[in-house]
Amino acid sequence: MTSLIRSIIVPVPPAKAWQRFVGGLHIWWDRAHCHCGTERLDRVFIDPGRGLWGEITRDGETLSWGYARTIAPERKLALAWQMDPRHRPWIAEPDPARASLIDVTFAPEMGGTCVTVRHHGFERHGEGAQAMRDAMIGLDRWQDWLERYAASFRTPA
Repeated sequence: MTSLIRSIIVPVPPAKAWQRFVGGLHIWWDRAHCHCGTERLDRVFIDPGRGLWGEITRDGETLSWGYARTIAPERKLALAWQMDPRHRPWIAEPDPARASLIDVTFAPEMGGTCVTVRHHGFERHGEGAQAMRDAMIGLDRWQDWLERYAASFRTPA
C-alpha cells in the first residue's frame, strides 16, 4: 500500500523545529481534527517522556492517538497512528499492531530545517486500511498540517 511523504522547510534550526513540532503541537495542530470535539478539548500533545501522543480534555481525560516508537531529539520522531478508521469519528485502536506508522525527520537546510513526514504501513489497519489511506493521502492531511506548522513560525507562540 502506498506511503505518503510530505516535506516543508521552516526558517529555524533543527532544535527549534523539533521543539515546535513536539512541544508546540497545541500551537499548530488543527483542533477540528481532535476526537473529543473542540468544546471538550484542552490541548493536544506529544509527550516524549511517556512515549504518548494525543489529546487531553478539559476534564483531564487523556485520549491517546498512539505511541512514540523512536525519539531522537532534533533528528527523528517515529510515531504509531493508533486510530480505528472503521468508526466515525475515528476512535483509538487498542492493538498497537494495527497502527500505521509516521516517521518525521528534521534535516538542516540552508537557512532552516527540512521537516519530512512519511506516513506508511496503512495495511496494518486491517479492514480499515483503505479508509485510512484515502483520508490521509486522498485528503492530503499531512500537507495541511505541515502548512499550519510552518505558518506557526510566522506568528508569536
